[in-house]
Amino acid sequence: MIDVDFPEILTPVFDNLSQSIYDAIVMYGGRGGAKSEALTALGIMESYIDDGVILCCREIQKSISDSIYGSLVSFIYDKNLIDDFKILNNEITNLRTGAKFIFAGLKHNITNIKSIHKLRVVLVDEAENVSQESWDYLRPTPRYNDTRIYVVFNPRFEADPTYQEFVKQADDTTLVIKIGWQDNPWFPPSLEKQRKRAAKGDAGRYAWIWEGNFLQISEASIFGKKLVQRDFEIDASFDEPQIGIDWGFSKDPTAVIESYVKDNTLYIRNAASKVGLELDDTADWLISHVPNIKRYTSRADNARPETISKVKRDGVALIKACKKWKGCVEDGIAHIQSYDAIVVHSDAMACYSELAAYSFKKDKLDEPTTIPLDEDNHFADALRYALEKYIGGRFSYDNV
Repeated sequence: MIDVDFPEILTPVFDNLSQSIYDAIVMYGGRGGAKSEALTALGIMESYIDDGVILCCREIQKSISDSIYGSLVSFIYDKNLIDDFKILNNEITNLRTGAKFIFAGLKHNITNIKSIHKLRVVLVDEAENVSQESWDYLRPTPRYNDTRIYVVFNPRFEADPTYQEFVKQADDTTLVIKIGWQDNPWFPPSLEKQRKRAAKGDAGRYAWIWEGNFLQISEASIFGKKLVQRDFEIDASFDEPQIGIDWGFSKDPTAVIESYVKDNTLYIRNAASKVGLELDDTADWLISHVPNIKRYTSRADNARPETISKVKRDGVALIKACKKWKGCVEDGIAHIQSYDAIVVHSDAMACYSELAAYSFKKDKLDEPTTIPLDEDNHFADALRYALEKYIGGRFSYDNV
């Protein structure tokens, strides 16, 4: 028996391991509800049941670091279970049962996933990004013994396929639990400080990030009304890729974004973010998510020159520090707002919600100001750095 602490609201989820009442288990809500931690614990506990395969997936996974692999390994060590597991670079096996964890992105591997032998359990993280096509393939795929699909997500829009499939249309074989920071007795003080600060800002934005409500594009949204989700192909009519990077500090994510300009429209082809990215892994992570970063100039936050130097030595030779000046944030926002539209490819949906939520502060009368909020703006900052040579007017572009 593994000793696992979990919020009381999740008791039915853990009880289901032995009762097998539900074959779809949904945990959704805002930040700080310990959903991902619970998913990790459930995956390890599932591996002690039989020799079935446990698929850990999300819509886009370009490297193993995008998955919950690291969380599973940490759990194994923290609970002193290392003698029970064989841990390889991209696979984990329970030596007691033969259960195997494998890791994959759904969008580009769905036909291969359909043929996985002994697939019993599916752990889907960041499920708000999963497409209807992926669900149509994935949901009937597990067939070995008592199958279960665990779905963890932060709500985005009510029309999103994951919400419709697993909450709106839930039947008696689906367990749905909305969980938030209020339900987490181990909610850390660092997050509580962030939450209280956010509560003083835009109410709709706070409700989405912290309370798990749907994202509403308010009048204070800086880019929200420009955003369009549509796939597109890059051809010779596009300008060269404009790539920007915002470095993570403490619990903030490192974010990278690849954009293009064409006919006064801004196109975002690739985007990714990761919290806790190790410096030694950063260059490989950037290359795996934006391969063009090896062939074209990228611009990164100049506050971390040592990180830029390390990444350059590790294979991103054309990276350079962005330039900042008084008013550069406002100038960048004005430039991005000048495009007719911001088109986001499905491979870059990691940035969509944050760009939609990026907002101006509100005054005491709840009216928007012209001062942008300095939080959850990692993709917005990366996009400004990427477009530095287009913003212009404040510095020269030697050696661009």
